[in-house]
Amino acid sequence: MPTWAALGLPVVVAVVESLLLVGSEGPVQLGTALFAAAVLPLRRRWPWPVLLATLPALWIPYLWSASIVALYTVARYDRRRWAVAAGMVLVIIFDMVPYPLSEMREFLGGADVSEVVLIAGYSVLTGLAPAALGLLVRTRSELEERLCELQRSQASERELMAEKVLATERARLAREMHDVVAHQVSLISVQAGALQVAAHDAEVTEAAAEIRRRSVATLGELRHMVAVLRASGAGSTGLAPQPTLADLPRLIAEAGPHITADLSVPDEEGPAWPEPLQRAAFRIVQEALTNAGKHAPGAPVRVRLGEDEARLRIDVDNDAPTAPPLELPSGGHGLAGLRERALSLGGTLRAGPTPGGGYRLTAQLPLRP
Repeated sequence: MPTWAALGLPVVVAVVESLLLVGSEGPVQLGTALFAAAVLPLRRRWPWPVLLATLPALWIPYLWSASIVALYTVARYDRRRWAVAAGMVLVIIFDMVPYPLSEMREFLGGADVSEVVLIAGYSVLTGLAPAALGLLVRTRSELEERLCELQRSQASERELMAEKVLATERARLAREMHDVVAHQVSLISVQAGALQVAAHDAEVTEAAAEIRRRSVATLGELRHMVAVLRASGAGSTGLAPQPTLADLPRLIAEAGPHITADLSVPDEEGPAWPEPLQRAAFRIVQEALTNAGKHAPGAPVRVRLGEDEARLRIDVDNDAPTAPPLELPSGGHGLAGLRERALSLGGTLRAGPTPGGGYRLTAQLPLRP
């Protein structure tokens, strides 16, 4: 029920009751009845003062609606049990003093006991019924609040359990990657090293050396992925740190001689750029070189990295491919992930073909958050 209706309906009932029952009794009775009706809109803010203000209206026979509504409000919103009991007793007393106590004197001489009990029970019911109803409604409201709290607690518990399951699964996956995949790659590296030493053919030796270098690099990446998977756990993983801009020269050198680089990074004495920025820049260059190697093998690649108006600008572009693209598996999410990484740092990333048949990737990242 709307608030205005809940507040106004008892007032209307009390006013109509006053006019019908007391309209011809005189100004004092009518004023008392209308005053009791007029204070009812304030009953939720001041339950007890409103109840006390409506008690005089009980002296008027059969005029009880205002006091009943006020007593119900006390029982509904006042959590003190003694206050509810006191209000109920006051309503019973004020109702019995003028009536039916005055009429009970006439029955005491030769009245039937059942009639006396009925008259007294009328006043008791006048105080007991609204108090009981108010307590019932309040108890139901409290139970609903506790049920909502229980549901919120259960939802929070389910979220915690889901996070725990996810953390457990990530830890299991990290162990499998570290113990199984990393072990297999280590064996490849060891066998390639043995082949490099034992081989007498120069081409075989060069191929074995390249396999060993790639295996070592793959192991480093695997260790980094394991560190990320274990990041939700407590304590140090003891694994290799994440790459920064200081690792770019090594990355470019390993990518091949057809890559030229113009890197402008802070020296050791200057202020260092934030680590999240350096990791993002490294991954952007790494993904760009990987894409160039897959889609334009053998084509010249140029990498430019430097500060541009308080932003780190990264440009990686390659010429048109000189050989068919390599058929290598791809998840198709590399550039999308780089865009999300750049956006998370407040930067931008654009990539697309150039008029000459090549490809260009440009990223701009703010140097300071």
